[in-house]
Amino acid sequence: MKIEEFTICLHCGCYKEVVDNQIEMLKPLTQKYKVFWNNRIDRHPNIYPSYSQMLNHSIATSPTEYIFFINDRALPKPEEVENMLGHLQNGYAWTATHGIGFSAHSKELVRKIGWLDERFINGGWEDRDWVWRFKVADLCIYEAHEGTYDQTWKSPLNVPGGHQSLPHWEKKYTHDPSNNTIIKHIPEEKYHHWDLFLGPSRPDISNTWKTWSDSTLDVSAESIENRWSSSYLMGGREIIEKYA
Repeated sequence: MKIEEFTICLHCGCYKEVVDNQIEMLKPLTQKYKVFWNNRIDRHPNIYPSYSQMLNHSIATSPTEYIFFINDRALPKPEEVENMLGHLQNGYAWTATHGIGFSAHSKELVRKIGWLDERFINGGWEDRDWVWRFKVADLCIYEAHEGTYDQTWKSPLNVPGGHQSLPHWEKKYTHDPSNNTIIKHIPEEKYHHWDLFLGPSRPDISNTWKTWSDSTLDVSAESIENRWSSSYLMGGREIIEKYA
């Protein structure tokens, strides 16, 4: 399957010059593909209750099946986008050049495993949860931290999370030391208001996906940050669903 059109969601909601610069960096793509732009600064330049809700809103308001998600501090290159397109055209359900901060997937992925969990208040843990859910669903992913990321600033719209979303994480997943497995206790929430915008299923896409064992994980693992990637923290353990 050749992907000829896609939406790029730029997540900066505070500085137009950041958005303009990212668009300029990616402009060469418009000569080869039909590119739609879905920019937070135009759509919702305010604080979201959770990072997950921002991503879900981006998905629901994107006109195409395939979507790229780019954080405000990412410095994206056209060749990185094309590499990610290659992953999506060759059996990967999800691809990430810099974790969830520069990633891409189809709407079909959401149809299959559900929306991102908006119970992770403000932000934090949703990226690990997302990857662990791919493991549960036995889906092939490409996980890397090889893109360029500007660590010198943070958006004033980013409310420090982590500590507020940690309680939900600790309820959702626990470690069973008796057999060294991870137990998932809480199922995914349904977001019917987002489902209205998802469109019909695409088995022509999902039938091409490979399995988790075919995943490419911890690319650029020599960096300190990536040694603590979502798949690394899984530690090779199985995830067992045990819902009350």
